[in-house]
Amino acid sequence: MKILLVDDEPVNTKFIQLILTEEGYEVTAVDNSRGAYALLQKQLPDLILLDVNMPQVNGFDFYRRLHEQDYDVPVIFVTGRGVLEDRLQGLRMGADDYIVKPFDPAELLARIQAVLRRYRKAKALAVGQVLRSGAFELNLADLQVSLPDQRCISLTPREMKVLAMLASHADQIVPREELLSAIWGEEDDRDSNIVDVYIRRLRLKIERDPANPHYIQSARGIGYRFVSK
Repeated sequence: MKILLVDDEPVNTKFIQLILTEEGYEVTAVDNSRGAYALLQKQLPDLILLDVNMPQVNGFDFYRRLHEQDYDVPVIFVTGRGVLEDRLQGLRMGADDYIVKPFDPAELLARIQAVLRRYRKAKALAVGQVLRSGAFELNLADLQVSLPDQRCISLTPREMKVLAMLASHADQIVPREELLSAIWGEEDDRDSNIVDVYIRRLRLKIERDPANPHYIQSARGIGYRFVSK
């Protein structure tokens, strides 16, 4: 498993590299966001460990760039910025986890394993699958959705995960906490609005009138219901 470590603190970098290489991970380290982006364009790692406090482009801005360009790779923030506001910001942006320095090596390894396990499971479910719900057809591997009006639209990986979870429970209310936990793994961040952000993005793509949605309906205070007809 290949891990990209983005951290400008040499002592911390060597410490993490030692921990991970002893566990059999292949670690590539870079001390700035620009260098990390150049490496990503050549080859995607299996996971990114990303510091927040870095020169030129900080970790939050770097992650935002990856997210906007839809890079499909799990990211864990590993940083000394441990205040609640920073942790919530990282998770709300969609990062897979947030670890505060200093940390116990066993904790770092456990969190890496948990994130990789969730990611592999999600990828395995997507390979070669087509999900049909009413007149909708979701091609999970190609990230394409055929709509009842014969339109075919493209989704990002996380948009597809949200829609697939709703479509697989058609006409049932799916609690927003359940979506949050299953897709982002943010069990402890119940105030995150990331689910609502993705619902709005999906409505803009599949609804004829996003302001008055027919297919993705809100269950006030609970979650969302997918109507496939």
